[in-house]
Amino acid sequence: MKKTLFVIVPLFLFSILSSGQISADAGDDIVICVTWDHMDSLTICGDPAATGGTPPYSYAWEAEYTFSIGENTYTFTASNFLNDTTLANPTVKTAIGDKIDFLLTVTDIDNNTAFDSVTVYFSHFGTHLGMLEFNIDLGDSIFLYGMENVFGGLPPYSYLWRPNHGLTDSTSLAFWAKPEYSIAYYLTKTDSAGCVVTGTPVYLVNVLPVHTDEIDFIPRELSIYPNPVHKSLKVIISEKITGPFVLSIYAPDGKKLMQEISGRNAIKLDTDSFPPGIYIVKVENDSGFRKTEKIIIN
Repeated sequence: MKKTLFVIVPLFLFSILSSGQISADAGDDIVICVTWDHMDSLTICGDPAATGGTPPYSYAWEAEYTFSIGENTYTFTASNFLNDTTLANPTVKTAIGDKIDFLLTVTDIDNNTAFDSVTVYFSHFGTHLGMLEFNIDLGDSIFLYGMENVFGGLPPYSYLWRPNHGLTDSTSLAFWAKPEYSIAYYLTKTDSAGCVVTGTPVYLVNVLPVHTDEIDFIPRELSIYPNPVHKSLKVIISEKITGPFVLSIYAPDGKKLMQEISGRNAIKLDTDSFPPGIYIVKVENDSGFRKTEKIIIN
């Protein structure tokens, strides 16, 4: 007689065998770029943050950072750094100190738990408004070194000077410059984590015309000074070019911010209403004359 054997597996045992052991993934360590007015918005944790066990899962992030100022001691927890300590992938909202270690606890519906940790590093950048000013004669060179108004970040660094006009090396902190007109050089610094910050102008080089008995000096069709601009700028157009002229100022994104029509070859503009930054000045007339210059307003 044929017999059939029935094997009964308890439901809870089947659940454990099918779901496996719970595990947590807090993700890879990350670096967040921080400047005085901006902080990158990044999330932490793996994808997914939990596997195995029996979902749904609950998440709990913990951290503690303590520092002292004088006799006062301050302690910050995960809630000071994260937008929500119960999310699988929270966003880091605050940068305090150089790094912070987070502990992730994952709990499934059967109260099984798993743990993992992640470290968030903060690359802090700062700038100052220091600037050096030099006067040179047209045709001369000047060696610029020893001034850097961008500090912080994670070494090693790379450097880039702009505008790249008259420079022997735009990637060094010490270089020769031979500009053909007055110019302001500013520095962009990149650290090992890829964080980038650009400072205000560092070197202002005023190029002075020499006497005509020393060199055949050909005036530029368009001159704008001072550059960088403080409160006002002067636009000088060669007398060989006739107006009326349409003078426009644009933001870096191409938005026209100002326009003025003048029949004079020397035009003065007030820039008090413009916030600090880089702008484009465009001058043109009906005869086909069209020139643009980049200016920096402090």
